[in-house]
Amino acid sequence: MTSHFARADGEPAEDFLKRLRAARYFDTAIAYLNRLDQYPGVDPELMSAVSLEKAQTFIDAAVASRSNQEREQFLDDAETSLSEFLQKANHPRASEAQIQLGKLQLFRGNQSLMGEVDAEKSEQARKHYLASVKTFDAIIENLKAKLAEMKGQKIDPDNEPEKASLRDTYRFEYLQAQVSAGETRVLAAKTFDDPPKQAKPILDEALKRFTEMADKYANYSQGAIATLYLGQIQELLGNKSKAIEHYKEMVETIDADPLRDAKFEAAAGLINIYMGESPSKFQAGIDVGKPLEKGIRPNEKTATSVQRLRVALAKAYLAKSVDKDNQKATDMKRAKSSGRTLLNEAAKIPGAHTEEVKQLLSGLGITQEEAKLPTAEQPKSLQDALDSARTILAATQNIEESLKLLDQEKETDELKAQKEALQDDLRNTYSIGVQILRAGLGMAHSRTDTGLLTQARHFLAYTLYRQKQYRDTVVVGSYLARNAPGTEAGLQGGLWALTSLQFLLIDVPKDENDGLLTQLEQLGDFLMETWPDNPDAAKAQGVRIQLLLQKDDYEGAKKLIAEMKKGPEQGTFQRLLGQLLYNRALKMRIDGKGDQAAPIVADAAQVLQTGLDSISGNLIPGEAMQAAVVLARVYQEQDNSSEAIKVLDHPRYGPMKLIKSQGPPNKNFTGDLYSIAIKVLFAEMIAADDPEALLKRSTGVMEELRAAYPGKTGQEKLSRIYRRMAQDLSNELKTAPPAKKDKLIKVFKVFLQRMVETTNDEATLNWAGQTLIVMGKEAMPPGAFKATGQAAELIQSAADIFKKQMGNDLSKRYQYASALRLLGQYKSALSELEAILKQNQMMLDAQIEAALAYEYWAGEQKNAGLSSRVYNAALSGGRPGANGKNVIWGWGLISKQTNGRKEFRDKFFQARYHVGLCRYLEGKKANKKATMSQAIKDITQIEALYPDMGGAEQRAKFDALLKEVQKAVGEKPTGLKPFKPAAAKAAA
Repeated sequence: MTSHFARADGEPAEDFLKRLRAARYFDTAIAYLNRLDQYPGVDPELMSAVSLEKAQTFIDAAVASRSNQEREQFLDDAETSLSEFLQKANHPRASEAQIQLGKLQLFRGNQSLMGEVDAEKSEQARKHYLASVKTFDAIIENLKAKLAEMKGQKIDPDNEPEKASLRDTYRFEYLQAQVSAGETRVLAAKTFDDPPKQAKPILDEALKRFTEMADKYANYSQGAIATLYLGQIQELLGNKSKAIEHYKEMVETIDADPLRDAKFEAAAGLINIYMGESPSKFQAGIDVGKPLEKGIRPNEKTATSVQRLRVALAKAYLAKSVDKDNQKATDMKRAKSSGRTLLNEAAKIPGAHTEEVKQLLSGLGITQEEAKLPTAEQPKSLQDALDSARTILAATQNIEESLKLLDQEKETDELKAQKEALQDDLRNTYSIGVQILRAGLGMAHSRTDTGLLTQARHFLAYTLYRQKQYRDTVVVGSYLARNAPGTEAGLQGGLWALTSLQFLLIDVPKDENDGLLTQLEQLGDFLMETWPDNPDAAKAQGVRIQLLLQKDDYEGAKKLIAEMKKGPEQGTFQRLLGQLLYNRALKMRIDGKGDQAAPIVADAAQVLQTGLDSISGNLIPGEAMQAAVVLARVYQEQDNSSEAIKVLDHPRYGPMKLIKSQGPPNKNFTGDLYSIAIKVLFAEMIAADDPEALLKRSTGVMEELRAAYPGKTGQEKLSRIYRRMAQDLSNELKTAPPAKKDKLIKVFKVFLQRMVETTNDEATLNWAGQTLIVMGKEAMPPGAFKATGQAAELIQSAADIFKKQMGNDLSKRYQYASALRLLGQYKSALSELEAILKQNQMMLDAQIEAALAYEYWAGEQKNAGLSSRVYNAALSGGRPGANGKNVIWGWGLISKQTNGRKEFRDKFFQARYHVGLCRYLEGKKANKKATMSQAIKDITQIEALYPDMGGAEQRAKFDALLKEVQKAVGEKPTGLKPFKPAAAKAAA
């Protein structure tokens, strides 16, 4: 089978190699690399790095291996290959290989300590760790020399961006190597029975290096992480108080992604120290570890540091569970349950902690049995394997039929257990089938019958597909299609591979799926070319169009759609393309590329109109109704409301009529349709001499919208639709010329007054208030934060509505408070916000509103001392509660509460911006240079940890503020450093 894989015609060697590794065909990958020089057209760069690619393959094989003996052999081979490669000192990838070697030696040290540790294992681990130290020290010296040489060159980043980028790369690698060299020294020291005595020189050198890093590179993630290792070293040296101090500093540091692993390690170290006290301070350990453990992200669950934290925290809980003298029975029971849960989670992840976890679980009366995969007898030949596979396939079909019958019966505990047992049998049977077929194919040779090989691969592809082993299905199915062209087996293999690629694309992040997309495109082309008249193969064209659309290749998709046979399928794709083009234009507008978006919107309108005009018959598909709404929106944005009305009222596909006869095609459609209808009608009203008829129709549309969402659940949905309509109005007012904006506000004001006077509907009144707020904000001059004139009138009207409505509703009370703040009634606004936050202190929008109220109020104070106190409240909070803690957090605590939480990313950067702004404004008001300088430190510290500063728009605000502060304190207004996304990714 190896020889067949090696002749993968037309596929790039590097890509093919990656696919072999991904499918875990490591032996085939090594054989392929050994013969790489025999194939024409291979990239010379890949040819020159064969030893390095072999090393990576051996490492991947070691990680996947279940046998300790095999794993050690793979790791030996990997180290040999890396050493062989490093003899090419001037190779462009030499630095990469050197770092890989150091990491491999470090990994081997960790592997040596798996299971029960004895003197022999400790010595073996120490040997690997010290070898790793030597490797990393060599890297450091090499990079230090390169950086020293660059320092003398005085590189200008603006004129020499490539050199500046290379310098940043070297600096990052230098810092990373320093951390690795220090970490490995600490690990080596831990292998001694008495580290303070036996390993003191090693620890002293590590202590010296990490102290220097913590002092000199505090603004880099590596410098911050040095604090963790300082804690570990002090703990090994017996200086517990210093260790605690360092661990606490690491745990309490800002929650940036590059620091999270170190925070877990520090928390584990701190808990272990607390647990070593007599009596143990288990509650202090729980208080440290519980918040971190609760915040573990999905991608962190298998990390070694997380398992250490889980084990340490579990010990603290178990200690609490037996503290009969001081704990209630319910608390002890809860603590035991928490400890058991943590240990069970840690037990799922293999590592150095495994034996300790088993012992702790055993103490709780829980034993673990290692799961064993079902095994199969070795087939005697490929024919024997194929015969066995047929028998297994029949068995799986019988099991699946049994499961279908059970699915029709009423669910009971007994039935559920029976189904689970059958599902286990099914998985095991498929697993045996895969083992047998792979073993049989491994016996193939050059004289093996081609038909027999095709049958076996067909069975294997099917079995892998049914097992949902999609990566393996892609490899086997693609190979089958290309090596059995024109056959039914080849087509089925290709289609299974095509479907598997689509499943894989769902799971793989968009920024990592380029290889999968290329495979899908190549395979789709091949299937259509090889089976041109087969309807199943023709489906690949639709997949290709979807693929091109996913890659944002709209021109390519447009071309393929144009080549399709005219009919319903072509129209469907035209309507889909039109909607995606419109979405693309929206994104470009958000990114500040409005000029580039305009022709795309025009293209979207043309494609959508063509797709809609192709519809025939009376039953209109739901997606066409949706496309009509999008086209109406496009026409409305193009100030062509008359065409938008024609689309909405079209006799064949007009959604205003179809929604009554066919109903909405999806749950959001009704709101989308009536929202755009209102906007179109208002655009017509602005242009009309007598808008009364249009005003009447608009009122009717609002009534239909309200009627479509009855009851409490309906009110909630209606409120969401109204909020979106208010946001749409806000966006339109932002871009409207002054004359149009003024007329739009006047027309909407009349409409809202009529709505308020004629309804008691809660959601509608709330929308009216929100819309008045939106119009009031847009009527305010740019940069103003206090409403006057027409803006104040609109916001006061909104405040009157919310005041009548609010009662005990926190949301409406918040909107009332927000209106008061916009009107400059800061004290009253803060009183309302305090009342809200006493009921729900975690209402983040209210916390932000309160911080803004303090900030703007401080700006209006004429007395510098009073202004400073109010700015301090904006930063640190105010209005103490019954417990003495501030009910209102202020920007500082807002930033802390939102840090590290993806859903609050924008609010985190908003808070950090206002921290710097308040410091600057306070210092400026009081003429205190030191306070203004603190603002510079606040901004640059965030820049060091988050170079993108929350995105282009937010970064521009930080940059402008920093320049203003620098200028105010007499410094050169340089602003933020140039942002390099690649460097930011490396720092993360």
